[in-house]
Amino acid sequence: PTGTMFAAVISTEDVALGYTSPPGVTNEAARNDTGQAVQGIQINEHSLRIVATALDVGERAEAYQRFPSGPQNVLKYEQIRVWFRGKGSGWESGDLQAFFKVGSDDKNWYMYLQPASSTVWTPEAQISIPVWRQLRADIEQRWLQGLPPAGAAECGIGDPAAYVACQGNYVVQVADPGVNPPNLAAAQELAAGIYRVQDTEVLSAVELWVDDVRLDNPLTQSGSSMALDARLAAADVADFSVNYVRQDGLFQQIGRDPSYRTTGALILGTNIRVDRFLPASLGLSVPLSISHTYTAADPILIGGTDILAADIANLRQPSSGLTQFNMTIRRSKRGTTTLERGLLDPLTFNASLTSGQSQTELSSSTSSASLFNLSYVLLLARTGPSLSLGGAVDQLPAWVAKSEGLTAARTTQISVVPGTIRLGSQLTRAESDFTGYLVPVLRAGDAALRPAVSLTNLWRNAAGLTWQPVGLLTFNTDLSSTRDLREYDDTTSIGRLANVSRKDLLGLDVGVERDRTLSTSISIAPRLTSWMRGRFNTSSSFVLSRSLTSRAPIQEYGDTGTYILPQTLNNLRNREIGITLDPPRGFRQLLKDSSITSRALLGLRVIDFTYRTTLGSTYNLATFSPDLGYMLARGGLNDFLTQEGDSALGAVETSTLTVGGGADLPLGISASLQYSSSNTDRYARASNSYLRTEITQKEWPVVQARWTRTLQRGLLTVLSLSTNLRKRSGQTVLPSAAASALSLTASSNWNNDIQLTFRQGISLSVGYGVSTNERQSNGTITQSTGEDLTANLTYLFRLPGNIS
Repeated sequence: PTGTMFAAVISTEDVALGYTSPPGVTNEAARNDTGQAVQGIQINEHSLRIVATALDVGERAEAYQRFPSGPQNVLKYEQIRVWFRGKGSGWESGDLQAFFKVGSDDKNWYMYLQPASSTVWTPEAQISIPVWRQLRADIEQRWLQGLPPAGAAECGIGDPAAYVACQGNYVVQVADPGVNPPNLAAAQELAAGIYRVQDTEVLSAVELWVDDVRLDNPLTQSGSSMALDARLAAADVADFSVNYVRQDGLFQQIGRDPSYRTTGALILGTNIRVDRFLPASLGLSVPLSISHTYTAADPILIGGTDILAADIANLRQPSSGLTQFNMTIRRSKRGTTTLERGLLDPLTFNASLTSGQSQTELSSSTSSASLFNLSYVLLLARTGPSLSLGGAVDQLPAWVAKSEGLTAARTTQISVVPGTIRLGSQLTRAESDFTGYLVPVLRAGDAALRPAVSLTNLWRNAAGLTWQPVGLLTFNTDLSSTRDLREYDDTTSIGRLANVSRKDLLGLDVGVERDRTLSTSISIAPRLTSWMRGRFNTSSSFVLSRSLTSRAPIQEYGDTGTYILPQTLNNLRNREIGITLDPPRGFRQLLKDSSITSRALLGLRVIDFTYRTTLGSTYNLATFSPDLGYMLARGGLNDFLTQEGDSALGAVETSTLTVGGGADLPLGISASLQYSSSNTDRYARASNSYLRTEITQKEWPVVQARWTRTLQRGLLTVLSLSTNLRKRSGQTVLPSAAASALSLTASSNWNNDIQLTFRQGISLSVGYGVSTNERQSNGTITQSTGEDLTANLTYLFRLPGNIS
């Protein structure tokens, strides 16, 4: 384009330009219930004025507006009406036409063209929205069939690189069918302008007036929705349920647009007590549940567009279905013999079968899954001899021998059997396939598409026990192993190695081990005296994980040796030593008077000392077979960093000390104090050595104090003051080739609040807090401070009786 154009407003004040209002459009207020004199404003009817110069054939000059409130839905109407009037030359000769557009951008739009008169406003442009939609459906059908863009030459307007369709005065252009096509259900902009059709006279400047754009002929169709819920209980034998919900695509809530998607959901379910049909002497409980869910959608419009689904042939209909069966078999009656109580009563069998299918406009999938689980949980009573230590205890000093801890140890029962034995075996299989499509219609080539298939077939076995040989000692361990029963494709090296690594058990193929976990814990909690208790806890965990699909096999000795499956190993050890003191109990035994000092000491709370250490490591692509020592996380730091010539990918060593206590003081004052510090060393493998990162953190002091006073007289009933102070500091030393980098952090938080409770149901709380933060890193110091002031006023009142 070589010319210019501008858009402005023209009104009844522009008499010199010859402006007159369209038929039926006058100077009037927007509301009829208020006079102009009362409003005190001047009303001038006005129109959009578009002026262009040097407009060549096939060019257009337009003014547009994007909706500031977002996309708008115009599908609730069947017609758009607008007035056009030209001014000057070119209109009566037919060189120029006026047009109106609705679209998403300058390349994707609906257009209506109409000759305009330079002497009168008539005829009014009456745009049929259904015609636009039919042309849009024709373009969509061409695109879905894979046809190239075309239509601009036949219509004499539009972009040759876009899909164009026309019928009379109506034109539709879609340049981006799959990205941002025009959508009357979510119109983003509207435009009006001048289009030059031919060149029969010389035109220096052209002008168009546009007025009174409005929607007409609203649709009167309405939607509906329904719901059905029915239940039937057949005594204690079975129950049945039916639930159905349907919502029409034109159904809408107030203030919302319809979904244009008719949906329905049917849920059938039943629960049957199968054991009611079995002899009661079996003592079994066999609940069976069956459920089926089916959903379907009948779109009125293709999702995300304004295209009628009925106008597109072979459109996929979204639907989904899921059927589930669940059954459990267990003993409900205690056995009468030792064999029944020890073998049959602890058994529980679970089975689950699932089958489903799903289809959307662009995909289809099917799935099936099965799960069979057999568990054995045996609870045993403590059984074993009693050990008398009274003679040995009496040899100790009297103040020791008469302590509460040794008094309980004079006669100790030793349990020789575990308290709980746990066994379990679970077989799972899940299979699914998924097919994706480029377009939402059926094509002849869809049958040749290969679905993405997923198959999982696992056998998991687990065993565990809990044993408390004496009252103060508890031991717990759990071991589980998961074997992959799936046969892998032997066209890949990892698939061939996985098949070769399979094992047999009693002539049956049990696959290859994929995962293994082992966890142990030992807890010792001696009661030394009535006011002092100790504890020692140690636990370990181990995880082996093998990759059977995504990683390549590795060799045992780097570039030589036997190929083995890639595996990752993790182990972790936690140890905790703690002492809990109960000062009030101890002072009661030592102090017999009731002085102020005695009462203050009796107000002390429990004091707890805890020291915890953690040591763990991770081996990636490990070539060694982990022994029992590694699985139990035994040894020191070097044993975690190196195993049989393999170096760990990383390791961490942490120690934490925590001390905390408090007191309930006279005058309604309570307070608590805590100290905590931790040191962490992280090791990361780098070439033939390890880089160590040292992290130190400390919290001190951590103080909480509160004073509460209950008042018997006056306006206040409760007065409460509290303060909290927490200071943190830490440093991190990062390894570097040149020099270690040091990072320091420090923070402080101090919060205070006052709470007032009045007698008339009014409560007031005011809080004030101060926080500071400082960070030093890479020679840069960052400091920040903050203050926080809050207030909350609450008034509670009783509602009148006729309301509540």
